[in-house]
Amino acid sequence: MAEYFSFQAALCFSIAHILVRRGLVHSTALTGSIISLGTSATIFWLLVAFFVPLSELWSPAIGFFIAAGVFAPAIGQTLGYIGMERIGVARSSPIVNTSPIFSSIFAVLFLGEVWLLQNIAGTLLVIVGVILLSLSRPAQIPWRKSDIIYPVLGAAAFGVSTTLRKTGLLAVPIPLLAAAVTVGTAFFVLLGVVKVRGPSRVLKLNRRSGGWLFGAALFNTGAILSFFSALNVGKIVRVDPLVACNPLLTILWTSIFLRQIEKLSGRVIFGALVTVAGTVLVVTAK
Repeated sequence: MAEYFSFQAALCFSIAHILVRRGLVHSTALTGSIISLGTSATIFWLLVAFFVPLSELWSPAIGFFIAAGVFAPAIGQTLGYIGMERIGVARSSPIVNTSPIFSSIFAVLFLGEVWLLQNIAGTLLVIVGVILLSLSRPAQIPWRKSDIIYPVLGAAAFGVSTTLRKTGLLAVPIPLLAAAVTVGTAFFVLLGVVKVRGPSRVLKLNRRSGGWLFGAALFNTGAILSFFSALNVGKIVRVDPLVACNPLLTILWTSIFLRQIEKLSGRVIFGALVTVAGTVLVVTAK
């Protein structure tokens, strides 16, 4: 079941990435994050009210989900969206999905897992893939190489969040509740960010972007719940590499549906494949 939920999450994430990229043509990264998290939080908490005993909210382990929500989706997803906006979805998505590298490191440091030669080889592949992505030239989107830091930091935030989520699920094995607390926390964190920066400055919603962003939010909701369900029944080292393969699907959708926004070079495709291959190699080491 872990494999099924993981692949389901990968599919939903890849579709959400394409819809977000369409929406960001006439909107902003923070707008996309607010819509995505607000939609997901509303859906999850409505379901929690009907299907989860609210007494579970008093468990001390809920703190892990709150902390996870601060790191991702709040920080990680927003940085990922900024990456899509700055360097394009075909480059940003594979880099953000190197997050299993970070979660594996945290597993070694805090969960006592073993760091093998295969992990080292996979890490080198990931580095090579990121370099290839950073050196590629987009056909229509101008970008600065320094902007690659946004998806890299997003990957680190997701890695921390994944570790916290798994820790919480070991004590409270209710994926729906875990998703609701995590996403709800992230939503309120982002509301604070928007208030500080000024809604009129950072939020931009119109007819040309609204439909795409709300559609992405629905698919992202399915992806998040699938990911929590996979973590609940499987180990991080099994779940993360499968979910992290979604850039392969994203690149496929990009070549079909985003031709007018982004054009894929051979280097972008090869860099994405190397990045994903390295990630899979790292987190599948036994």
